[in-house]
Amino acid sequence: MHRISNKTSIKKHATPHIFRRTHISMLTEAGVDLPTIMQRVGHEDTETTIGNYIHVTNKMKKDASDKVEGLYGDILRKAIL
Repeated sequence: MHRISNKTSIKKHATPHIFRRTHISMLTEAGVDLPTIMQRVGHEDTETTIGNYIHVTNKMKKDASDKVEGLYGDILRKAIL
């Protein structure tokens, strides 16, 4: 862990668990489906993955807004006029 941490700009005390959480968050942001994430990290219970590892990130919030805008932007703009 020490050798890996030295190769990054991470200031926080890094543990394998932090890298595991980051890995799962990155998979989620990339749109990887939940069953694939669970299989990849060895979880059998969805609550373990969702409750303990998957968190809504700023990128996920922006992506959701962009999707709504892309699908319904014209309708929303017309409703305002």
